[in-house]
Amino acid sequence: MKFIKAVTSGTTRALRSLKALLIIWLLTFSFLAVFLTPLKSFVNTALGNTASTNLLNNGFNISFFTDLGQSFNPMMSAISGGVLILLLLFFFLYIFMYGGLFDSLLENRLSYKPGEFFRASARYFLSYTAVVLISILIILFVMFLVIGLPLIIQDRGSEESLIRLMKILRIVAILILPVFLLVADYARVWLAANDQKKVFKALGYGFKATFRSFLGSYFFMLLMVIIQALFTVLVVDILAAYTPDSGGGMFLLFMLSQLLFLIRIFLRAVRYGGIAALYQL
Repeated sequence: MKFIKAVTSGTTRALRSLKALLIIWLLTFSFLAVFLTPLKSFVNTALGNTASTNLLNNGFNISFFTDLGQSFNPMMSAISGGVLILLLLFFFLYIFMYGGLFDSLLENRLSYKPGEFFRASARYFLSYTAVVLISILIILFVMFLVIGLPLIIQDRGSEESLIRLMKILRIVAILILPVFLLVADYARVWLAANDQKKVFKALGYGFKATFRSFLGSYFFMLLMVIIQALFTVLVVDILAAYTPDSGGGMFLLFMLSQLLFLIRIFLRAVRYGGIAALYQL
């Protein structure tokens, strides 16, 4: 019963939080534009009027990079450094935005205003950051115990037994992960619902709520993890198979990527909305 409630209410709450989802999409798009515009100019400057761009028409070709000449090393350094900075910015940006998203999902109303979203995002940013970082450390520690330690112990076994062990450990890891995602989500819901910044009290509630209604919560989270994983694989396959050969094709690729990104945000909102519904039961 709780599983069905989480799925239906989570979907409803996500639909009622479309304003929050659009804000997340717009901020993400703006940050990407800020990063990609100078990168595009840099690549165009490096290429000049050479015909090297034509080498990409039929797929990857290593001679494309050799054609960049002396611009290759500084370009790759700039890209690698920029990507690292971009990943860190997005990490903290999403923590910030999900504060507003949780607040919107708990309010569960279409009239939710953008000002409320940003106030909630700022209010919960530090506590949400602490919850996420602690949760990541816990997950890494548990995964080391579950996967890393057995592999170290089994290191001297045969190759066949090692492959079999890795398959088993992969399944175990997938089954364990939803538990800690539940703890983190319940903790963030508790912080938003009680308007507090007590991180360890929130995590304590997260563990208690997870095991209090374990089966309904667990199978809901497991379903969300599987759906999001399958969607990610689908997105990679779709974008990898699409090869634009004109300006119109590039525009369609852009529109398709944005639509897929919105669906991804919506699926994440369904997950958070389901946990918010379980919290309010």
